[in-house]
Amino acid sequence: MTTRLGRKALWSIAVAAVAATVATTARVWAAEAPVPAPVQDSAKPAGDDADKSQTLEPGKADPVVVGVYVNQVHEFSLRENSFTVDFYVWFRWKNPALKPYETFSVIDGRIESKTDAVVKDLPGGEKHAYLRVVCKITKFFDTTDYPLDNHQLTIVIEEEDSETHLVKYVADEVNSAASPAIKLNGWVFARLNTVGSEQAYHSNFGDTSLPTGNETSYARVTTAVSFTRQGGTFFFKLFFGLWICCAIAFTVFWIRPSDVDPRFGLGVGALFAAIASMYVIASSLPDSNVITLADELHLIAFAFIFVTIAQSTLSLYWFQTEREAKSKSFDRLFRVLCPVGYIVLNVYAILHVG
Repeated sequence: MTTRLGRKALWSIAVAAVAATVATTARVWAAEAPVPAPVQDSAKPAGDDADKSQTLEPGKADPVVVGVYVNQVHEFSLRENSFTVDFYVWFRWKNPALKPYETFSVIDGRIESKTDAVVKDLPGGEKHAYLRVVCKITKFFDTTDYPLDNHQLTIVIEEEDSETHLVKYVADEVNSAASPAIKLNGWVFARLNTVGSEQAYHSNFGDTSLPTGNETSYARVTTAVSFTRQGGTFFFKLFFGLWICCAIAFTVFWIRPSDVDPRFGLGVGALFAAIASMYVIASSLPDSNVITLADELHLIAFAFIFVTIAQSTLSLYWFQTEREAKSKSFDRLFRVLCPVGYIVLNVYAILHVG
């Protein structure tokens, strides 16, 4: 009878493990790239348009076509909430009074280097200018789904001097692109989107000649570069040690309760190893109150390791009070209940990402 129960327990665990592996693998490798992110708000003083209004045609905004070609992403840090990007930006316009290559800024970015603009005349009376920029940009990443997260690195180009009634940006969606050589370790480039927009600021920025809450609007072009995690190797590398810790903790149900040292020592050791795993993962993420997928999987592990210790305590109590049969039945129950329950909760957490 005991042998049959043991075989049933092993078969139940094996079936649950196989099902969990299939479901988890399908979820990890099926991650999709994120949709284009909305344009971010950012404070900025109003520009001085007095001189521009003398040369730009009043009542009509001059269109400026803006495009971006991303060469490479040099640094990408979830913990530092930043990335460094090398890109070309170009402008195409008609009004000779404009110099958009001198009046643009990168929102939430610090330009580390910038080449001199190459300006030339195009057929049809248009002007064209391009320059190369290396910029470090701050972006607060959503790490809720870590390590099954996908991210967009956004480059927001904004006109600094002229409001939208004078200058309007038009996104060059056709020609904006990313280099085939663009690469981030552990990530796969998914797509690039370029869109034009306007950004309103509701402030007079201390200029008392303007009413409080005065609205100014400036043109923007946002280029979003989407990256997805490369396969599921990183995911399994990250959690394989944690899963082994729990597997070791579950072996206590095959140890006699009277063997106190291994019965309790394995669970305590597994708990400390799981805590160390959580600290290692947390060191690569920014400090925040967000509960990530990694946190969920660790909390599940902590709970089940605690269950093994609590169950061992009760089983030992029954064993020492001459209720050995009840203690053995209790152990046989948890040989199945704990592994299967742990696998089910892991699969549930992984499948409900996003």
